[in-house]
Amino acid sequence: MIVLYGSVRATPLSSRVGRCLLDLPLVSGAITEHHLRNAQACASRFGLEDFEVRVLVDPETETPKSYAGQAGVRCVIQQDESPIRGVAGVLSDATRSMDENDYIIVSSGAQVFIEPLDDLVHAMAKKKADIAFVSSSEGAPVGVWLIRCGVLKSINPIGYVDLKEQALDQWKSEYTVSVVERRRAYAQPARSLHEYLNAVRVQASGSGSGSTIDEDPYREDWESTFSIIEPGAQVGEHVVLHDSVALAGSTIGKGAILVRSVICDGAVVEPGARVTDKVLNRVAKKGRRR
Repeated sequence: MIVLYGSVRATPLSSRVGRCLLDLPLVSGAITEHHLRNAQACASRFGLEDFEVRVLVDPETETPKSYAGQAGVRCVIQQDESPIRGVAGVLSDATRSMDENDYIIVSSGAQVFIEPLDDLVHAMAKKKADIAFVSSSEGAPVGVWLIRCGVLKSINPIGYVDLKEQALDQWKSEYTVSVVERRRAYAQPARSLHEYLNAVRVQASGSGSGSTIDEDPYREDWESTFSIIEPGAQVGEHVVLHDSVALAGSTIGKGAILVRSVICDGAVVEPGARVTDKVLNRVAKKGRRR
């Protein structure tokens, strides 16, 4: 399984939190650990031994921390050697030593699965295609693929080759390409503050449980779904964290109120201050919203 992480430019969230987005916490572990648990479910369901999850990060992006693999799954963090290969080129380089009849699962890194990954992979495998991917009628970005390695050997070993715009267009005429349709989005992206907090909310509520107002008409926006305090964060008494995250190294004073916000390492929320809809990496004073 290959987990791809990188972007053309840093998002406001990634530039302010001072860490790789894959290291951001969910209710249970970090985003990388979420991918590892899904990989373990795939390994168990399909009888795969010594299953490798390779997290590929582009040269311009900070790499995530190393994480211990789940039972039967090992995790490898690897930074791409070239910034100008494109996704198809990167996948081709990464699978060069694999048998052409082997298949790889390709997943976007900065996302949280709403639907279990092993169910998605099972649906793609049933297509018996050279390339399969999951799409949704909502038009959400494609976040998971199943690709036979022999297909990737057709990619030019030199130069930039994009997966969707170039390689897929070529493969349609040479190989069997199938699409698994889903009525709704099967994953929640986590690149912006709003997306990340929604991803945490999805996990806190349980996959597919109707965690948004659109899905559950009885849910009120003022109801807090989660609060996360990383070890190393200093949080005073009577602090309210409404769908908010206090990262390690942050300081939150007594009686502060945080709403839909992430408090970064080194940030200080003074006693009684309020922070709403912010990625805070400085000082928030009482009586002033930051």
